[in-house]
Amino acid sequence: MSASPDARMEYLTRYLFTAPPWYVSGGLAVLAGLALEIARGRVPGPLSVGILAFTVPAILALLLTKPLVTLAGSFTTWNRSASLALASLVFSICTTLPGLLLPIPNLFAFLFAFSLGLVFGIRLLVLVATADYRPARMLPAALSQSFWGILAGWLLLPGPFLAAALIAHLAVGAAALLMIYLIERPLSRIFHIHIFQFLNAFLAYLTDGSRGMEEFFSVLGEGISLPQVSFLFRRAGKKDILLTIPNVHPGPVGDIGGGRLPHILHASFEGEVLSAHGCATHDYNLTREEETGKIVTAVRESLARLTVAPAASRSVRIREGSVDLLCQRFSDSLLLVGTRAPERTEDLDPAIGWILMAEGHRLYGHVALVDAHNSMTEVSGATYLGSPVATEYLTGGLRAMKAANELERYPFRAGVAHLTLPFTREQGLGDLGVQALVVEAGGQKTAYVLLDGNNIVKGGREVLLGGVRGLVHDSEVMTTDTHLVNTITGKNPIGLNVPPTEIAPYIRQAVEVAIADLAPAEAGATTGWCRDVQIFGPQRISQISSITTTTVNFIGPLGVSLLLSAYLLTLVTFMALA
Repeated sequence: MSASPDARMEYLTRYLFTAPPWYVSGGLAVLAGLALEIARGRVPGPLSVGILAFTVPAILALLLTKPLVTLAGSFTTWNRSASLALASLVFSICTTLPGLLLPIPNLFAFLFAFSLGLVFGIRLLVLVATADYRPARMLPAALSQSFWGILAGWLLLPGPFLAAALIAHLAVGAAALLMIYLIERPLSRIFHIHIFQFLNAFLAYLTDGSRGMEEFFSVLGEGISLPQVSFLFRRAGKKDILLTIPNVHPGPVGDIGGGRLPHILHASFEGEVLSAHGCATHDYNLTREEETGKIVTAVRESLARLTVAPAASRSVRIREGSVDLLCQRFSDSLLLVGTRAPERTEDLDPAIGWILMAEGHRLYGHVALVDAHNSMTEVSGATYLGSPVATEYLTGGLRAMKAANELERYPFRAGVAHLTLPFTREQGLGDLGVQALVVEAGGQKTAYVLLDGNNIVKGGREVLLGGVRGLVHDSEVMTTDTHLVNTITGKNPIGLNVPPTEIAPYIRQAVEVAIADLAPAEAGATTGWCRDVQIFGPQRISQISSITTTTVNFIGPLGVSLLLSAYLLTLVTFMALA
């Protein structure tokens, strides 16, 4: 089966890397020049070709690139400047090496001339992608290495070197500009965005937290109105507990867009707030963080209409194919928590949740479906309406509604706990840590455990739930799906970098604290409509990923063809003047 749009976008992250410290790259540039001289059987000296033609231009480019980029009104780091200088040096040496080793007249001069044009083209492409998408502003920084190489070659090499080097610069530079245009054209024509400008903004976010990416998402976005069900538990003498289920996606990356939605909801209401993951794919990412205010307002307005009652049923589980649904009735409303663990449990098409909500209104005032999002097998796409798995969710949900409607309701108690965890976002755990809601009704205790993270490794759910065995009669562990834990890669589930066995004791502690906090409660649910919320838009991720992956696929053949043309043009010029 072909990769999903989300997975195809994830595969592109393999092209990202962290630049090593500048002094490492600078040191390697010096060693490369020395090694080149030793390989030629000479003792390094101040006028050695390896030092003068390769190392000195690289060191000067290291020192000049960042200031030149800054003067152009853009930004880069010393580490990136040094890495680019070292990479350009390596390309230049590899291109020129046959001319150093083979005793063919003028071969070194020709290959060195072409290598400098290649260095210029590579630097222009990289700087446009990482610093400023406007090529004209990056020309001085792009020339800061090959210029000194041309100067060295002019001093050391007789003959038509200078003319060949200039032709190589023009030919490779034109090829680089053509590639930039062809890469940008599809997205620019369809969505009116510049892919290189987006890359600039993404790297700026990783470097200094710039929120420039939200400008791009705002261009892509479209307004939508969507429901959000919230369950409120009121307890005499104790803080309220709010379980709310947004139907937007807490992404796309870091704290851009909706990444901080669970944290914002938690801070926006009194009492303890649990923000579970509703039915939402990456198409439902918020375009900017400010959109979360519309969700907070909708929830607050809906709570003003809420009525509560001291009635809850026992929880029951319904199995339909690969789907497992934990359901419990509170007053006149129903809570459904779905998982397919140990099979893949990922994002659900919003239509699945909306259909169950509409069907449930025949029996209940409000119905909410929580995507437990608790079993990651790979980076993959969502479950869409019409698929076999979606049918299992719908069929199981209808069965759960009928089963819960026949359950007796009892006075109940509710307790809550919130623990911070000694783990970092890089380890897969967000700032909210773990929250636990325990409901005791009809002599049965049910624990709803919410971890702040983006999914759980396959098998991790069972380990975590095993930690609360004996404390409650039934339990489920969920994740908020926050993308605060995702920056470079979309795969950072709980349990990947910290073994689930190290997290399980904290889950047990949270449930124990929630049990100790049990108190008589009343509950009610309400549905708020979040209006004109700006999201990416239906099928937007699929469209962008298709264009992006197609573009990536033709870059290689196109680059080879253009470089070959530039090479031949330089060769003809050199031979004509030799």
